[in-house]
Formats: sequence, structure tokens, C-alpha cells
Amino acid sequence: MLEAVGVEPGEEVVYLALAARPAADVAELSQRTGLPDPDVRRALAGLAAKGLTDLPTGPAGVIRAAPPDPTLKLLALRRMDELRKAQAVIAELTERFQARDSNWRGAGAVEVVEGARAMAERYAMLQREATQQICSLVKGPAVAVPATDNVGQRDALRAGVRYRVVYDRDLLDPGSPQIPLLLEEWAALGEEMRVASVPFKMSVFDRRQAMIASSEEPLLLVVHARPMVDCLAWIVDRIWESALPVPAALSTVADGPLAAEDRQLLALLLAGYTDQAIASQLGVSMRTVQRRVQRLLAIAGVQSRIQLGWQAARRKWI
Repeated sequence: MLEAVGVEPGEEVVYLALAARPAADVAELSQRTGLPDPDVRRALAGLAAKGLTDLPTGPAGVIRAAPPDPTLKLLALRRMDELRKAQAVIAELTERFQARDSNWRGAGAVEVVEGARAMAERYAMLQREATQQICSLVKGPAVAVPATDNVGQRDALRAGVRYRVVYDRDLLDPGSPQIPLLLEEWAALGEEMRVASVPFKMSVFDRRQAMIASSEEPLLLVVHARPMVDCLAWIVDRIWESALPVPAALSTVADGPLAAEDRQLLALLLAGYTDQAIASQLGVSMRTVQRRVQRLLAIAGVQSRIQLGWQAARRKWI
């Protein structure tokens, strides 16, 4: 609890015991805390150096805890000052790092990484370097980093990095032999996910670097050249825009493309029928028609009926 302000665990145990009541000597503190005498003496010396204990000045004195306020507040302020200085150093190093990346040219524009272990380490480093957003296309099989071992993504998500990920449709097949995707865990941590037919494995990190991975061999290309990174980011954006939200994709995987009544509704929409006319044709209320149209829009991941018609043709729903 107090380790955050520089108090060691042993010192904290002794301080909390003294805060409860003073102690006559080291032996009593050792008995009350369960710590050996040498550990208690080291803890007392550390607390005294921090101003958190009053050591006895005479044979009849007792060992007392100093009031937590203002001593602990002062320690907290010192630690905050150290953190501010560290943040300033990190900001300076980040600027130098980004300046270095902006100078990649020629042969250095693409970095080749071979071997599963080297790939895993380089991928973890790319995730640690990202501070804003990581956009990925995920396609099986996993060559270097299974989803269950992707500690870098967990850490980045907890640090506030935005993740936009498009998973290949085949990975959602219940009979797929691919590794578990941990979709629920990633979603709980804040990952934004969609599903589409993914052509290859790729990630873009803060739109400064990109990574293309082979699905057949342990080979990774890290792209530093800005024009190439911009092109790869454009590809990810286009696939993301046309992809299905994961819940809708899961339902289509389980139940087939569309139910017969949905296909009938789509056919009437594309034929130019009004909502009222469709309701009459199907024998339902206009409110039901509008609700079912909104559901189809959500499944297709689009905003308008014109877009719905295009997606219906593209996905061969009718």
C-alpha cells in the first residue's frame, strides 16, 4: 500500500504496527509483526530516515510512529515529482525515437525478421512502442504469437492504446482448428473488432510503422517507409469499413447468411417498395418492417438502405 511512496514492505509492516500502538523495544515489534530482529532494525532505520518513526532517546523511551500527515504526503509529493521528471525524459526519448524512424530510407525502409522467437519479440516491441492506435488484420494460422500468449496486446490495451482488429471469417467457424481468439477477453479490455475475408496478416502501429506476417513460414516484414505505411493503413481502413461487427458475424456463421423472411424483405426493398407496401405484402405492421430493416442494417454494418442493397449483392444474400 505504501510502496508507491517509497516505503519498503518490511517498513510498512513495522509502521502499521507502531501506528496501532507504540512499542517498548525491537523484541516487542518482532513478536507483534513476526519479523526477525535484524529485519525490524533495518525497517526502523529506513522509517527513521524517512521521518516516519520517532526512535527512543533514553532507556525508558518507546518507539512511536510519526503522524502520517504531513510526512506521507511529503513522500507522495516527492514521488510525483520524480514521475513528472521521468515523463519529461520519456517525452524527449520518444521525440528522438520518432525522429529516428522518420529518417528510414532505401534498404532500411523494410526490416526482415526471421524465426518464430525473433518475430514474437519484434511484435511485442512494436506493441510496446505504440501510444495511440494499433489496427490489425488477423488471419490463421498463428506462426509466432498465439492469442493466448499475446501479453503485449493486454498491456497496450490496459495502457489505453486503441485496438481496431478485423478477424478473418474462417477463424469464427465453430469447426475451425485455429487457435482460440479470446474475443470476449479482448472486447472486455476495449478492443474494437469486426469480421471479413482477410487477405493477409498485417498491423499498423500509430500509422508510423506497419508489419506484414507470413501465414506459411516464420517471416515478418516491418515497414518503416512512410509512403508504404500510408498505403497499408489505407488497406486496413477499407477492409474495416466493409467488415461485419463481430456479434452479427457470429450469428451469420451459426445460422447461415440470412433467413428466408429476411431475403424476402430485402427483395421487396430492392424492388423499390415502400415500407407500407412491404408491410402489406408480408402481412405485418409497418413498425415491424422498420425494426427488421434496422436489424439488417446492423448485420451488414451499414448506415443507409442504399448501402444495405450494395452489401446484400456483395455478400450474395439475395
